[in-house]
Amino acid sequence: MRATYMTSNLTTGAVRPRASAWARRAGAMLACGVLAACSDKQLVTANPISVTPEAAGSNPLGALQLQATGILATDRDNTDDYVRDVAIFGREGYFFQLQDSRWVTGYLRDYNDNASFGTGNWAGRYSNLRNIANFYTAVDASAATLGTQQAAAARGFAQTMEALQLLYLINTRHDLGIAVQVLPDPQAVAPFVSRDSAFRYITNTLDAGLTNLRAGGSAFPFTLPTAGGGFTGFTTPTTFAQFNRALKARVEAYRGSLGCGQACYTAALAALGQSFITPTLSSSNLNTGVFNTFSSAAGDQVNLLWTERTNIYAHMSITTDASVPQNDTRLSKITTAPSRSQAGSDASTRVFAQYPASSTPIPIIDNEELWLLKAEAQWFTGDRTGALTTLNTVAQVAGGATGSRYAAPANDAAFLDALLVERRLSLLLEGHRWIDVRRFGRLASLPLGGTGFTVARQQVVPQAECIYRDRTGDAALKGPGCP
Repeated sequence: MRATYMTSNLTTGAVRPRASAWARRAGAMLACGVLAACSDKQLVTANPISVTPEAAGSNPLGALQLQATGILATDRDNTDDYVRDVAIFGREGYFFQLQDSRWVTGYLRDYNDNASFGTGNWAGRYSNLRNIANFYTAVDASAATLGTQQAAAARGFAQTMEALQLLYLINTRHDLGIAVQVLPDPQAVAPFVSRDSAFRYITNTLDAGLTNLRAGGSAFPFTLPTAGGGFTGFTTPTTFAQFNRALKARVEAYRGSLGCGQACYTAALAALGQSFITPTLSSSNLNTGVFNTFSSAAGDQVNLLWTERTNIYAHMSITTDASVPQNDTRLSKITTAPSRSQAGSDASTRVFAQYPASSTPIPIIDNEELWLLKAEAQWFTGDRTGALTTLNTVAQVAGGATGSRYAAPANDAAFLDALLVERRLSLLLEGHRWIDVRRFGRLASLPLGGTGFTVARQQVVPQAECIYRDRTGDAALKGPGCP
Protein backbone atom coordinates (compact mmCIF):
# COMPACT_ATOMS: atom_id res chain seq x y z
CA MET A 1 0.00 0.00 0.00
CA ARG A 2 1.08 3.55 -0.61
CA ALA A 3 1.67 5.47 2.60
CA THR A 4 -0.76 8.23 1.59
CA TYR A 5 -2.15 10.07 -1.39
CA MET A 6 -1.56 13.61 -0.21
CA THR A 7 1.63 15.28 -1.38
CA SER A 8 1.86 17.13 1.92
CA ASN A 9 2.11 13.95 3.99
CA LEU A 10 4.39 11.62 2.08
CA THR A 11 6.50 10.63 5.05
CA THR A 12 8.22 7.43 4.09
CA GLY A 13 11.84 7.45 3.13
CA ALA A 14 12.71 4.22 1.34
CA VAL A 15 11.33 1.63 -1.02
CA ARG A 16 8.11 -0.20 -0.18
CA PRO A 17 6.59 -3.33 -1.69
CA ARG A 18 3.86 -2.71 -4.22
CA ALA A 19 0.87 -4.66 -5.43
CA SER A 20 1.53 -7.22 -8.12
CA ALA A 21 -1.24 -6.18 -10.52
CA TRP A 22 -2.58 -2.92 -11.89
CA ALA A 23 -6.13 -3.68 -10.80
CA ARG A 24 -5.04 -4.06 -7.18
CA ARG A 25 -3.09 -0.80 -7.34
CA ALA A 26 -6.04 1.05 -8.86
CA GLY A 27 -8.30 -0.35 -6.16
CA ALA A 28 -5.89 0.84 -3.48
CA MET A 29 -5.92 4.30 -5.05
CA LEU A 30 -9.70 4.51 -4.97
CA ALA A 31 -9.91 3.09 -1.45
CA CYS A 32 -7.45 5.66 -0.17
CA GLY A 33 -9.52 8.43 -1.71
CA VAL A 34 -12.60 7.15 0.11
CA LEU A 35 -10.75 6.99 3.42
CA ALA A 36 -9.52 10.54 3.06
CA ALA A 37 -13.01 11.74 2.22
CA CYS A 38 -14.70 9.97 5.13
CA SER A 39 -12.23 10.57 7.95
CA ASP A 40 -10.48 13.52 9.48
CA LYS A 41 -7.44 11.32 10.09
CA GLN A 42 -4.72 10.91 7.49
CA LEU A 43 -3.74 7.50 6.24
CA VAL A 44 -0.10 7.21 7.30
CA THR A 45 1.85 3.98 7.39
CA ALA A 46 5.11 3.82 9.32
CA ASN A 47 8.04 2.54 7.31
CA PRO A 48 10.33 0.25 9.29
CA ILE A 49 13.24 0.75 6.92
CA SER A 50 13.09 4.53 6.70
CA VAL A 51 16.52 5.95 7.29
CA THR A 52 16.80 8.64 9.97
CA PRO A 53 19.53 11.30 9.99
CA GLU A 54 20.96 9.66 13.12
CA ALA A 55 21.20 6.27 11.42
CA ALA A 56 22.71 7.86 8.36
CA GLY A 57 25.37 9.53 10.50
CA SER A 58 26.39 6.23 12.09
CA ASN A 59 26.46 4.27 8.82
CA PRO A 60 26.34 6.78 5.95
CA LEU A 61 27.35 4.42 3.16
CA GLY A 62 24.84 1.77 4.14
CA ALA A 63 22.10 4.36 4.58
CA LEU A 64 22.74 6.04 1.25
CA GLN A 65 22.87 2.74 -0.61
CA LEU A 66 19.51 1.75 0.85
CA GLN A 67 17.95 5.11 0.01
CA ALA A 68 19.43 5.34 -3.49
CA THR A 69 18.12 1.87 -4.24
CA GLY A 70 14.72 2.92 -2.90
CA ILE A 71 14.63 6.01 -5.13
CA LEU A 72 15.48 4.00 -8.24
CA ALA A 73 13.09 1.19 -7.36
CA THR A 74 10.19 3.56 -6.73
CA ASP A 75 10.88 5.33 -10.01
CA ARG A 76 10.96 1.97 -11.76
CA ASP A 77 7.80 0.74 -10.06
CA ASN A 78 5.80 3.70 -11.36
CA THR A 79 7.11 3.57 -14.92
CA ASP A 80 4.86 0.90 -16.40
CA ASP A 81 1.77 2.68 -15.01
CA TYR A 82 2.90 5.91 -16.63
CA VAL A 83 3.65 4.30 -19.99
CA ARG A 84 0.29 2.50 -20.04
CA ASP A 85 -1.69 5.61 -19.07
CA VAL A 86 0.00 7.91 -21.57
CA ALA A 87 -0.60 5.28 -24.26
CA ILE A 88 -4.34 5.25 -23.52
CA PHE A 89 -4.71 9.03 -23.35
CA GLY A 90 -2.65 9.44 -26.54
CA ARG A 91 -4.65 6.86 -28.52
CA GLU A 92 -1.53 4.76 -28.81
CA GLY A 93 -3.20 1.82 -27.11
CA TYR A 94 -6.05 0.43 -25.03
CA PHE A 95 -6.00 -1.57 -21.84
CA PHE A 96 -8.74 -4.16 -22.33
CA GLN A 97 -9.07 -5.87 -18.97
CA LEU A 98 -12.41 -7.51 -19.62
CA GLN A 99 -13.47 -7.79 -15.98
CA ASP A 100 -13.23 -4.01 -15.50
CA SER A 101 -14.32 -1.58 -18.22
CA ARG A 102 -13.07 1.45 -16.25
CA TRP A 103 -9.67 0.93 -17.85
CA VAL A 104 -11.46 2.28 -20.95
CA THR A 105 -14.18 4.59 -19.63
CA GLY A 106 -12.14 6.07 -16.79
CA TYR A 107 -9.51 7.26 -19.26
CA LEU A 108 -11.44 8.03 -22.41
CA ARG A 109 -14.78 9.27 -21.08
CA ASP A 110 -14.69 10.06 -17.33
CA TYR A 111 -11.15 11.37 -16.92
CA ASN A 112 -12.42 14.77 -15.69
CA ASP A 113 -13.92 13.14 -12.58
CA ASN A 114 -11.25 13.45 -9.89
CA ALA A 115 -12.60 10.33 -8.17
CA SER A 116 -12.51 8.34 -11.41
CA PHE A 117 -10.24 5.55 -12.48
CA GLY A 118 -7.79 7.61 -14.53
CA THR A 119 -6.30 9.93 -11.90
CA GLY A 120 -3.06 8.08 -11.28
CA ASN A 121 0.57 9.06 -11.86
CA TRP A 122 0.48 11.22 -8.76
CA ALA A 123 1.03 9.58 -5.39
CA GLY A 124 3.89 7.33 -6.49
CA ARG A 125 5.92 10.24 -7.85
CA TYR A 126 5.33 12.40 -4.78
CA SER A 127 6.19 9.44 -2.59
CA ASN A 128 9.51 9.25 -4.39
CA LEU A 129 10.03 12.99 -3.98
CA ARG A 130 9.69 12.41 -0.23
CA ASN A 131 12.27 9.62 -0.57
CA ILE A 132 14.57 12.10 -2.30
CA ALA A 133 13.99 14.77 0.36
CA ASN A 134 14.95 12.24 3.02
CA PHE A 135 18.02 11.34 0.95
CA TYR A 136 19.13 15.01 0.98
CA THR A 137 18.72 15.03 4.76
CA ALA A 138 20.84 11.90 5.08
CA VAL A 139 23.58 13.40 2.89
CA ASP A 140 23.61 16.59 4.96
CA ALA A 141 23.76 14.59 8.19
CA SER A 142 26.74 12.55 7.02
CA ALA A 143 28.55 15.13 4.86
CA ALA A 144 31.57 15.24 7.16
CA THR A 145 31.98 11.48 6.92
CA LEU A 146 31.36 11.33 3.19
CA GLY A 147 33.69 14.18 2.29
CA THR A 148 33.09 17.02 -0.12
CA GLN A 149 33.28 15.02 -3.35
CA GLN A 150 31.07 12.10 -2.39
CA ALA A 151 28.48 14.38 -0.82
CA ALA A 152 28.37 16.41 -4.03
CA ALA A 153 28.06 13.24 -6.12
CA ALA A 154 25.16 12.04 -3.98
CA ARG A 155 23.36 15.37 -4.25
CA GLY A 156 23.84 15.43 -8.03
CA PHE A 157 22.29 11.97 -8.30
CA ALA A 158 19.32 13.02 -6.17
CA GLN A 159 18.77 16.29 -8.05
CA THR A 160 18.70 14.44 -11.36
CA MET A 161 16.15 11.95 -10.03
CA GLU A 162 14.09 14.75 -8.46
CA ALA A 163 13.85 16.51 -11.80
CA LEU A 164 12.77 13.27 -13.48
CA GLN A 165 9.92 12.71 -11.02
CA LEU A 166 8.70 16.27 -11.50
CA LEU A 167 8.87 15.89 -15.27
CA TYR A 168 6.53 12.89 -15.12
CA LEU A 169 4.15 14.90 -12.93
CA ILE A 170 3.98 17.99 -15.14
CA ASN A 171 3.66 15.79 -18.22
CA THR A 172 0.43 14.39 -16.81
CA ARG A 173 -1.00 17.60 -15.27
CA HIS A 174 0.17 20.12 -17.90
CA ASP A 175 -2.01 23.27 -17.64
CA LEU A 176 -2.99 22.52 -14.03
CA GLY A 177 0.57 22.82 -12.76
CA ILE A 178 2.03 20.85 -9.86
CA ALA A 179 3.58 21.29 -6.45
CA VAL A 180 7.36 21.22 -6.89
CA GLN A 181 8.31 21.30 -3.20
CA VAL A 182 8.30 18.58 -0.58
CA LEU A 183 8.29 20.60 2.63
CA PRO A 184 10.21 19.51 5.75
CA ASP A 185 6.99 19.48 7.78
CA PRO A 186 4.98 16.54 6.39
CA GLN A 187 1.75 18.22 7.50
CA ALA A 188 2.46 21.39 5.51
CA VAL A 189 0.97 21.88 2.04
CA ALA A 190 3.17 23.07 -0.80
CA PRO A 191 1.47 25.41 -3.28
CA PHE A 192 0.87 24.57 -6.91
CA VAL A 193 2.98 26.41 -9.47
CA SER A 194 2.25 26.96 -13.16
CA ARG A 195 3.45 24.69 -15.92
CA ASP A 196 6.11 27.19 -16.98
CA SER A 197 7.33 27.60 -13.41
CA ALA A 198 7.46 23.83 -12.99
CA PHE A 199 9.57 23.45 -16.13
CA ARG A 200 11.90 26.21 -14.96
CA TYR A 201 12.29 24.50 -11.62
CA ILE A 202 13.04 21.20 -13.35
CA THR A 203 15.69 22.64 -15.63
CA ASN A 204 17.31 24.56 -12.75
CA THR A 205 17.36 21.39 -10.66
CA LEU A 206 19.04 19.51 -13.50
CA ASP A 207 21.64 22.28 -13.82
CA ALA A 208 22.31 22.22 -10.07
CA GLY A 209 22.67 18.46 -10.31
CA LEU A 210 25.19 18.81 -13.10
CA THR A 211 27.28 21.20 -10.99
CA ASN A 212 27.33 18.70 -8.15
CA LEU A 213 28.09 15.75 -10.41
CA ARG A 214 31.05 17.61 -11.89
CA ALA A 215 32.32 18.21 -8.36
CA GLY A 216 31.62 14.61 -7.38
CA GLY A 217 34.96 12.97 -8.08
CA SER A 218 35.32 9.54 -9.64
CA ALA A 219 32.69 7.49 -7.80
CA PHE A 220 29.33 7.62 -6.05
CA PRO A 221 29.17 6.58 -2.39
CA PHE A 222 26.72 3.87 -3.49
CA THR A 223 26.30 1.46 -6.40
CA LEU A 224 23.86 1.94 -9.27
CA PRO A 225 22.20 -1.13 -10.81
CA THR A 226 23.56 -2.47 -14.08
CA ALA A 227 21.87 -5.87 -14.39
CA GLY A 228 19.70 -6.08 -17.48
CA GLY A 229 21.06 -2.78 -18.81
CA GLY A 230 19.96 -0.38 -16.11
CA PHE A 231 22.63 2.28 -15.60
CA THR A 232 25.36 0.40 -17.45
CA GLY A 233 27.84 3.02 -18.65
CA PHE A 234 26.42 5.68 -16.32
CA THR A 235 27.60 4.56 -12.88
CA THR A 236 30.09 7.34 -12.09
CA PRO A 237 29.38 11.04 -11.48
CA THR A 238 31.02 11.87 -14.82
CA THR A 239 28.98 9.43 -16.88
CA PHE A 240 25.79 10.01 -14.87
CA ALA A 241 26.17 13.68 -15.83
CA GLN A 242 25.62 12.59 -19.45
CA PHE A 243 22.28 11.11 -18.38
CA ASN A 244 21.50 14.39 -16.61
CA ARG A 245 22.21 16.31 -19.83
CA ALA A 246 20.07 13.93 -21.88
CA LEU A 247 17.12 14.70 -19.59
CA LYS A 248 17.95 18.39 -19.83
CA ALA A 249 17.75 18.16 -23.64
CA ARG A 250 14.30 16.55 -23.40
CA VAL A 251 13.06 19.22 -20.98
CA GLU A 252 14.38 22.11 -23.08
CA ALA A 253 12.82 20.67 -26.24
CA TYR A 254 9.49 20.41 -24.41
CA ARG A 255 9.85 24.00 -23.25
CA GLY A 256 10.80 25.08 -26.75
CA SER A 257 7.63 23.59 -28.20
CA LEU A 258 5.50 25.15 -25.44
CA GLY A 259 6.38 28.77 -26.09
CA CYS A 260 10.02 29.29 -25.17
CA GLY A 261 11.05 28.78 -28.79
CA GLN A 262 14.57 29.16 -30.14
CA ALA A 263 16.24 30.00 -26.82
CA CYS A 264 15.19 26.70 -25.28
CA TYR A 265 15.97 24.74 -28.43
CA THR A 266 19.46 26.26 -28.38
CA ALA A 267 19.79 25.08 -24.78
CA ALA A 268 18.61 21.63 -25.88
CA LEU A 269 21.38 21.42 -28.48
CA ALA A 270 23.96 22.48 -25.90
CA ALA A 271 22.72 19.79 -23.52
CA LEU A 272 22.81 17.18 -26.28
CA GLY A 273 26.44 18.05 -26.86
CA GLN A 274 27.18 17.09 -23.25
CA SER A 275 24.97 13.99 -23.24
CA PHE A 276 25.68 10.48 -24.48
CA ILE A 277 24.36 11.15 -28.00
CA THR A 278 26.62 9.48 -30.56
CA PRO A 279 28.25 11.27 -33.52
CA THR A 280 26.76 8.69 -35.88
CA LEU A 281 23.71 6.48 -35.54
CA SER A 282 23.86 2.73 -36.08
CA SER A 283 21.93 -0.36 -35.09
CA SER A 284 24.58 -1.08 -32.45
CA ASN A 285 24.17 2.23 -30.59
CA LEU A 286 20.50 2.97 -31.29
CA ASN A 287 19.42 1.76 -27.86
CA THR A 288 22.36 2.96 -25.80
CA GLY A 289 20.90 4.66 -22.78
CA VAL A 290 19.46 4.38 -19.28
CA PHE A 291 16.71 1.87 -18.50
CA ASN A 292 14.37 0.81 -15.77
CA THR A 293 15.02 -2.88 -15.31
CA PHE A 294 12.91 -5.74 -13.98
CA SER A 295 13.33 -9.32 -12.87
CA SER A 296 11.37 -12.25 -11.48
CA ALA A 297 13.77 -12.66 -8.54
CA ALA A 298 12.20 -12.91 -5.11
CA GLY A 299 11.22 -9.47 -3.84
CA ASP A 300 11.80 -7.82 -7.20
CA GLN A 301 9.29 -6.53 -9.76
CA VAL A 302 8.50 -7.89 -13.22
CA ASN A 303 7.64 -5.67 -16.15
CA LEU A 304 3.86 -5.24 -15.96
CA LEU A 305 3.74 -4.29 -19.63
CA TRP A 306 4.84 -7.88 -20.19
CA THR A 307 2.49 -9.33 -17.56
CA GLU A 308 -0.53 -7.69 -19.21
CA ARG A 309 0.71 -8.09 -22.78
CA THR A 310 -2.52 -9.84 -23.86
CA ASN A 311 -4.61 -6.92 -22.57
CA ILE A 312 -2.60 -3.96 -23.89
CA TYR A 313 -3.90 -3.52 -27.41
CA ALA A 314 -2.48 -1.12 -29.95
CA HIS A 315 -4.73 1.54 -31.39
CA MET A 316 -5.52 0.55 -34.96
CA SER A 317 -4.73 4.03 -36.25
CA ILE A 318 -1.07 3.05 -36.38
CA THR A 319 -1.97 0.63 -39.18
CA THR A 320 -4.44 2.92 -40.96
CA ASP A 321 -2.95 6.43 -40.77
CA ALA A 322 -1.73 7.33 -44.23
CA SER A 323 1.32 9.08 -42.76
CA VAL A 324 2.67 5.88 -41.18
CA PRO A 325 4.83 3.87 -43.63
CA GLN A 326 3.58 0.31 -43.23
CA ASN A 327 6.92 -1.16 -44.34
CA ASP A 328 8.74 0.46 -41.42
CA THR A 329 10.60 -2.17 -39.40
CA ARG A 330 9.57 -0.53 -36.11
CA LEU A 331 6.04 -1.82 -36.69
CA SER A 332 7.39 -5.19 -35.57
CA LYS A 333 6.69 -3.81 -32.09
CA ILE A 334 3.04 -4.77 -32.65
CA THR A 335 1.60 -8.10 -33.68
CA THR A 336 -1.78 -9.57 -34.66
CA ALA A 337 -4.16 -10.70 -31.91
CA PRO A 338 -7.82 -11.73 -31.59
CA SER A 339 -10.15 -8.78 -32.09
CA ARG A 340 -11.21 -7.08 -28.88
CA SER A 341 -13.15 -4.00 -27.82
CA GLN A 342 -14.80 -2.84 -24.61
CA ALA A 343 -17.25 -0.25 -23.25
CA GLY A 344 -18.00 1.25 -26.66
CA SER A 345 -14.40 1.43 -27.83
CA ASP A 346 -13.29 0.81 -31.37
CA ALA A 347 -12.04 -2.73 -31.97
CA SER A 348 -8.36 -3.58 -32.24
CA THR A 349 -6.59 -6.62 -33.65
CA ARG A 350 -3.06 -5.69 -32.59
CA VAL A 351 -1.12 -6.08 -29.34
CA PHE A 352 2.32 -4.78 -28.42
CA ALA A 353 5.23 -7.19 -28.73
CA GLN A 354 8.18 -5.02 -27.73
CA TYR A 355 8.37 -6.25 -24.13
CA PRO A 356 8.69 -9.99 -24.76
CA ALA A 357 9.92 -11.10 -21.32
CA SER A 358 9.24 -10.35 -17.68
CA SER A 359 12.70 -8.79 -17.42
CA THR A 360 12.56 -6.65 -20.60
CA PRO A 361 13.69 -3.14 -19.59
CA ILE A 362 11.78 0.08 -20.29
CA PRO A 363 13.90 2.99 -21.54
CA ILE A 364 14.14 6.13 -19.44
CA ILE A 365 15.98 7.80 -22.31
CA ASP A 366 18.14 6.41 -25.10
CA ASN A 367 20.22 7.41 -28.09
CA GLU A 368 17.33 7.01 -30.54
CA GLU A 369 15.32 9.63 -28.66
CA LEU A 370 18.34 11.93 -28.45
CA TRP A 371 18.67 11.89 -32.23
CA LEU A 372 15.00 12.81 -32.56
CA LEU A 373 15.46 15.65 -30.07
CA LYS A 374 18.45 16.77 -32.11
CA ALA A 375 16.39 16.90 -35.31
CA GLU A 376 13.67 18.93 -33.57
CA ALA A 377 16.14 21.38 -32.04
CA GLN A 378 18.08 21.77 -35.29
CA TRP A 379 14.93 22.65 -37.21
CA PHE A 380 13.71 25.24 -34.73
CA THR A 381 17.12 26.91 -34.46
CA GLY A 382 17.31 27.37 -38.21
CA ASP A 383 19.43 24.38 -39.29
CA ARG A 384 16.79 22.88 -41.55
CA THR A 385 19.24 20.91 -43.68
CA GLY A 386 20.80 19.34 -40.61
CA ALA A 387 17.38 18.57 -39.15
CA LEU A 388 16.28 16.78 -42.31
CA THR A 389 19.49 14.76 -42.46
CA THR A 390 19.14 13.77 -38.80
CA LEU A 391 15.49 12.77 -39.21
CA ASN A 392 16.18 10.72 -42.32
CA THR A 393 19.05 8.98 -40.54
CA VAL A 394 16.67 7.85 -37.79
CA ALA A 395 14.20 6.62 -40.41
CA GLN A 396 16.94 4.64 -42.12
CA VAL A 397 18.70 3.15 -39.09
CA ALA A 398 15.69 2.58 -36.86
CA GLY A 399 12.99 2.08 -39.47
CA GLY A 400 14.79 0.45 -42.37
CA ALA A 401 13.97 3.24 -44.82
CA THR A 402 15.96 3.24 -48.05
CA GLY A 403 17.25 6.59 -49.20
CA SER A 404 15.67 9.76 -47.83
CA ARG A 405 12.15 9.22 -46.55
CA TYR A 406 11.51 12.96 -46.24
CA ALA A 407 12.16 15.67 -48.78
CA ALA A 408 12.74 19.23 -47.62
CA PRO A 409 9.58 20.27 -45.71
CA ALA A 410 7.97 23.45 -46.96
CA ASN A 411 7.21 24.81 -43.49
CA ASP A 412 7.14 24.04 -39.76
CA ALA A 413 3.87 22.14 -40.02
CA ALA A 414 5.26 19.81 -42.67
CA PHE A 415 8.38 19.16 -40.61
CA LEU A 416 6.25 18.39 -37.56
CA ASP A 417 4.25 15.91 -39.63
CA ALA A 418 7.48 14.03 -40.32
CA LEU A 419 8.91 14.41 -36.81
CA LEU A 420 5.76 13.10 -35.15
CA VAL A 421 5.71 10.03 -37.41
CA GLU A 422 9.29 9.21 -36.48
CA ARG A 423 8.72 9.84 -32.77
CA ARG A 424 5.55 7.75 -32.88
CA LEU A 425 7.40 4.77 -34.35
CA SER A 426 10.68 5.09 -32.47
CA LEU A 427 9.13 5.74 -29.05
CA LEU A 428 6.13 3.43 -29.33
CA LEU A 429 4.78 2.41 -25.91
CA GLU A 430 7.52 4.29 -24.06
CA GLY A 431 5.36 7.15 -22.75
CA HIS A 432 5.64 9.92 -25.33
CA ARG A 433 2.86 10.17 -27.93
CA TRP A 434 0.23 12.00 -25.86
CA ILE A 435 2.84 14.46 -24.61
CA ASP A 436 4.19 15.01 -28.14
CA VAL A 437 0.83 15.58 -29.81
CA ARG A 438 -0.27 17.95 -27.05
CA ARG A 439 2.89 20.05 -26.94
CA PHE A 440 2.60 20.71 -30.66
CA GLY A 441 -1.08 21.65 -30.44
CA ARG A 442 -2.36 18.59 -32.26
CA LEU A 443 -4.62 16.88 -29.76
CA ALA A 444 -7.53 17.38 -32.15
CA SER A 445 -5.77 15.09 -34.64
CA LEU A 446 -6.17 12.10 -32.33
CA PRO A 447 -9.07 9.75 -33.03
CA LEU A 448 -11.71 9.64 -30.30
CA GLY A 449 -11.45 5.87 -30.17
CA GLY A 450 -15.06 5.06 -29.38
CA THR A 451 -18.61 6.12 -28.71
CA GLY A 452 -18.94 9.09 -26.38
CA PHE A 453 -15.19 9.45 -25.88
CA THR A 454 -13.17 12.67 -25.81
CA VAL A 455 -9.44 13.38 -25.81
CA ALA A 456 -8.02 14.47 -22.45
CA ARG A 457 -5.64 17.41 -22.28
CA GLN A 458 -4.32 16.37 -18.88
CA GLN A 459 -5.10 14.17 -15.94
CA VAL A 460 -6.96 15.77 -13.06
CA VAL A 461 -5.65 16.03 -9.52
CA PRO A 462 -6.85 13.07 -7.40
CA GLN A 463 -9.80 13.66 -5.10
CA ALA A 464 -7.87 12.78 -1.95
CA GLU A 465 -5.30 15.47 -2.69
CA CYS A 466 -8.05 18.02 -3.23
CA ILE A 467 -9.83 17.06 0.02
CA TYR A 468 -6.67 17.42 2.06
CA ARG A 469 -5.90 20.80 0.53
CA ASP A 470 -9.47 21.98 1.07
CA ARG A 471 -9.17 21.16 4.77
CA THR A 472 -6.37 23.67 5.17
CA GLY A 473 -8.95 26.42 4.72
CA ASP A 474 -6.52 28.31 2.47
CA ALA A 475 -8.11 28.80 -0.94
CA ALA A 476 -4.73 29.63 -2.47
CA LEU A 477 -3.52 26.10 -1.71
CA LYS A 478 -6.44 24.38 -3.36
CA GLY A 479 -4.89 24.52 -6.80
CA PRO A 480 -6.46 24.84 -10.25
CA GLY A 481 -6.99 21.10 -10.55
CA CYS A 482 -9.43 20.88 -7.63
CA PRO A 483 -13.14 21.75 -7.99
